[in-house]
Amino acid sequence: MFKRLVLVFVTAVLATGMLTGCGGSGDKKEGGKAASPVSSAKPEVKGFGDVYHDKAAAKKAYEEMKTKGGTPLMIFQNVLFRPDHISFKRQDQNKKENVDDFTWNPSNGWRGPSAVKLSGGGKLEDNLFNADEVNWEAIPDFVAQVEKEAKDKGIEKAEISSVMVMMNVRQGTVYLTASVKGERKDASAEGDIKTGKMTSFRIR
Repeated sequence: MFKRLVLVFVTAVLATGMLTGCGGSGDKKEGGKAASPVSSAKPEVKGFGDVYHDKAAAKKAYEEMKTKGGTPLMIFQNVLFRPDHISFKRQDQNKKENVDDFTWNPSNGWRGPSAVKLSGGGKLEDNLFNADEVNWEAIPDFVAQVEKEAKDKGIEKAEISSVMVMMNVRQGTVYLTASVKGERKDASAEGDIKTGKMTSFRIR
């Protein structure tokens, strides 16, 4: 039986609302303005620009992640983008049993590495993916499709509150995911990490 590592504690306190349980969305359960046009919160922040909509900004964010996290950049489970926040955890290539956390916001810039405590059965390698496998410039294409779908589904005052590159640990697959917040309805979407093509959209 497959056993997952469990992320227990990140020494740096993250005000992101992100789950600290492991397996990313390996245990996914169904159900981060004017409705027309639908628009997401625009991360026009010092250092990157609009990661949600600008391919150059998304590429720049990834390049800085590699500068901080090392090469190869082996991501532990997910990377989180919010309008004013980036966070990721990665394997230390100099001491491969260790995982460290890095965060960025416009006020403090980059912070890390901060030690991550891991517990649970399984292998660390089963919880890692190579960041080079992801087409980071596909994020704006994915976001554009999610925004259009939110509009078509009638989600009023929709905003994309977060975008993640997420690993399904049970299946060993990596995909894009977005959270949509609306006035009366919320939704979530998934997409392909190579093309940015949206593969699912669910109203919650």
